[in-house]
Amino acid sequence: MTIEIDDAGWGDLVGGCFIVLRRVETGQSYAGEIPVELFQEQAFREKQYLTRAWEIVSEGLEALEVDLVEPIRVCTGYVLSTVRRHLITKGYSVTPTRIVGETQELAEQTYVRSLRKLGITELTTSAGGGRFRPLLEWVQKDLNQRERFVKTGWRSWKTTWRKAAKGGP
Repeated sequence: MTIEIDDAGWGDLVGGCFIVLRRVETGQSYAGEIPVELFQEQAFREKQYLTRAWEIVSEGLEALEVDLVEPIRVCTGYVLSTVRRHLITKGYSVTPTRIVGETQELAEQTYVRSLRKLGITELTTSAGGGRFRPLLEWVQKDLNQRERFVKTGWRSWKTTWRKAAKGGP
Protein backbone atom coordinates (compact mmCIF):
# COMPACT_ATOMS: atom_id res chain seq x y z
CA MET A 1 0.00 0.00 0.00
CA THR A 2 1.13 3.55 -0.72
CA ILE A 3 0.19 6.78 1.05
CA GLU A 4 0.12 10.14 -0.73
CA ILE A 5 0.07 13.48 1.09
CA ASP A 6 -0.87 16.71 -0.64
CA ASP A 7 -1.95 20.21 0.29
CA ALA A 8 -4.35 22.72 -1.24
CA GLY A 9 -4.90 26.39 -0.55
CA TRP A 10 -1.33 27.19 0.56
CA GLY A 11 -0.77 29.82 -2.14
CA ASP A 12 -4.32 31.13 -2.30
CA LEU A 13 -5.32 34.50 -0.89
CA VAL A 14 -8.41 33.36 1.05
CA GLY A 15 -9.08 30.56 3.49
CA GLY A 16 -6.96 28.02 5.25
CA CYS A 17 -4.85 25.27 3.79
CA PHE A 18 -5.97 21.66 3.62
CA ILE A 19 -3.74 18.62 4.03
CA VAL A 20 -4.99 15.34 2.59
CA LEU A 21 -3.60 11.85 3.15
CA ARG A 22 -4.83 9.13 0.80
CA ARG A 23 -4.07 5.42 0.52
CA VAL A 24 -3.72 5.00 -3.23
CA GLU A 25 -4.84 1.39 -3.53
CA THR A 26 -8.05 1.71 -1.48
CA GLY A 27 -8.95 5.40 -1.72
CA GLN A 28 -9.14 5.72 2.07
CA SER A 29 -8.42 9.30 3.00
CA TYR A 30 -8.04 11.76 5.83
CA ALA A 31 -8.16 15.55 5.58
CA GLY A 32 -7.48 18.35 8.01
CA GLU A 33 -7.37 22.12 7.86
CA ILE A 34 -4.69 24.58 8.81
CA PRO A 35 -6.99 27.49 9.71
CA VAL A 36 -6.51 30.88 8.09
CA GLU A 37 -5.66 32.36 11.51
CA LEU A 38 -2.32 30.55 11.35
CA PHE A 39 -1.52 32.56 8.20
CA GLN A 40 -2.11 35.87 9.93
CA GLU A 41 0.08 38.18 11.99
CA GLN A 42 2.09 36.64 14.86
CA ALA A 43 1.03 33.05 14.16
CA PHE A 44 2.27 33.44 10.59
CA ARG A 45 5.58 34.97 11.67
CA GLU A 46 6.06 32.04 14.08
CA LYS A 47 5.24 29.58 11.26
CA GLN A 48 2.61 27.86 13.39
CA TYR A 49 1.10 26.50 10.17
CA LEU A 50 4.06 24.08 9.90
CA THR A 51 3.29 22.64 13.34
CA ARG A 52 -0.39 22.27 12.43
CA ALA A 53 0.53 20.52 9.16
CA TRP A 54 2.46 17.91 11.14
CA GLU A 55 -0.42 17.51 13.62
CA ILE A 56 -2.82 16.85 10.75
CA VAL A 57 -0.52 14.27 9.19
CA SER A 58 0.03 12.57 12.56
CA GLU A 59 -3.73 12.34 13.07
CA GLY A 60 -4.15 11.02 9.54
CA LEU A 61 -1.47 8.36 9.96
CA GLU A 62 -3.26 7.13 13.06
CA ALA A 63 -6.73 7.27 11.50
CA LEU A 64 -5.56 5.35 8.42
CA GLU A 65 -3.46 2.97 10.55
CA VAL A 66 -0.38 3.55 8.38
CA ASP A 67 2.47 1.08 8.95
CA LEU A 68 6.13 2.05 8.81
CA VAL A 69 6.56 -0.26 5.82
CA GLU A 70 4.09 1.69 3.67
CA PRO A 71 5.89 4.05 1.31
CA ILE A 72 4.75 7.66 1.59
CA ARG A 73 4.80 10.15 -1.28
CA VAL A 74 4.72 13.72 0.02
CA CYS A 75 4.16 16.85 -2.03
CA THR A 76 7.28 18.98 -2.32
CA GLY A 77 5.55 22.18 -1.20
CA TYR A 78 7.00 24.23 1.66
CA VAL A 79 3.98 23.77 3.94
CA LEU A 80 4.87 20.05 4.08
CA SER A 81 8.61 20.53 4.70
CA THR A 82 8.34 19.83 8.44
CA VAL A 83 6.09 16.86 7.69
CA ARG A 84 8.72 15.29 5.45
CA ARG A 85 11.42 15.72 8.11
CA HIS A 86 9.25 14.27 10.90
CA LEU A 87 8.22 11.27 8.79
CA ILE A 88 11.85 10.45 7.96
CA THR A 89 12.85 10.83 11.62
CA LYS A 90 10.09 8.41 12.62
CA GLY A 91 11.38 5.80 10.16
CA TYR A 92 8.91 6.10 7.28
CA SER A 93 10.05 5.67 3.69
CA VAL A 94 9.40 9.13 2.23
CA THR A 95 9.58 10.23 -1.38
CA PRO A 96 9.17 13.97 -2.00
CA THR A 97 7.25 14.30 -5.26
CA ARG A 98 4.71 16.31 -7.19
CA ILE A 99 1.31 14.81 -6.37
CA VAL A 100 -1.08 14.52 -9.32
CA GLY A 101 -4.28 12.64 -9.98
CA GLU A 102 -6.88 11.57 -7.45
CA THR A 103 -5.07 12.72 -4.31
CA GLN A 104 -4.43 16.18 -5.72
CA GLU A 105 -8.02 16.44 -6.92
CA LEU A 106 -9.32 15.40 -3.49
CA ALA A 107 -7.20 18.07 -1.81
CA GLU A 108 -8.35 20.77 -4.23
CA GLN A 109 -12.01 19.74 -3.90
CA THR A 110 -11.76 19.90 -0.12
CA TYR A 111 -10.27 23.40 -0.25
CA VAL A 112 -12.80 24.72 -2.79
CA ARG A 113 -15.70 23.30 -0.72
CA SER A 114 -14.44 25.35 2.24
CA LEU A 115 -14.46 28.49 0.08
CA ARG A 116 -17.99 27.77 -1.13
CA LYS A 117 -19.11 27.78 2.51
CA LEU A 118 -17.89 31.40 2.61
CA GLY A 119 -20.02 32.19 -0.44
CA ILE A 120 -17.26 32.02 -3.05
CA THR A 121 -18.87 30.05 -5.85
CA GLU A 122 -17.05 30.99 -9.08
CA LEU A 123 -14.02 28.74 -8.59
CA THR A 124 -12.90 25.52 -10.16
CA THR A 125 -10.91 22.86 -8.35
CA SER A 126 -7.88 23.50 -10.57
CA ALA A 127 -4.95 24.78 -8.57
CA GLY A 128 -2.99 27.77 -9.67
CA GLY A 129 -3.05 31.46 -10.32
CA GLY A 130 -6.47 31.34 -11.95
CA ARG A 131 -8.06 31.58 -8.50
CA PHE A 132 -6.21 34.69 -7.35
CA ARG A 133 -8.20 37.35 -9.17
CA PRO A 134 -11.65 35.95 -8.28
CA LEU A 135 -10.59 35.67 -4.62
CA LEU A 136 -9.25 39.23 -4.56
CA GLU A 137 -12.46 40.50 -6.17
CA TRP A 138 -14.52 38.63 -3.56
CA VAL A 139 -12.55 40.27 -0.73
CA GLN A 140 -12.80 43.65 -2.44
CA LYS A 141 -16.62 43.55 -2.42
CA ASP A 142 -16.61 43.82 1.39
CA LEU A 143 -13.07 44.30 2.66
CA ASN A 144 -14.13 45.20 6.20
CA GLN A 145 -16.02 41.92 6.67
CA ARG A 146 -13.91 39.63 4.49
CA GLU A 147 -10.34 40.53 5.35
CA ARG A 148 -10.55 38.13 8.30
CA PHE A 149 -10.57 35.29 5.73
CA VAL A 150 -7.37 36.53 4.04
CA LYS A 151 -3.88 35.18 4.58
CA THR A 152 -2.70 38.58 5.82
CA GLY A 153 0.73 37.34 6.90
CA TRP A 154 2.02 37.41 3.34
CA ARG A 155 4.08 40.56 2.72
CA SER A 156 2.36 41.04 -0.64
CA TRP A 157 -1.01 41.47 1.13
CA LYS A 158 0.32 44.41 3.11
CA THR A 159 2.35 46.02 0.32
CA THR A 160 0.18 45.46 -2.74
CA TRP A 161 -3.06 43.51 -2.57
CA ARG A 162 -4.72 45.20 0.41
CA LYS A 163 -4.46 48.51 -1.47
CA ALA A 164 -5.93 46.85 -4.54
CA ALA A 165 -8.77 45.41 -2.44
CA LYS A 166 -9.50 48.92 -1.14
CA GLY A 167 -9.76 50.10 -4.73
CA GLY A 168 -6.44 51.93 -4.75
CA PRO A 169 -3.66 51.88 -7.35
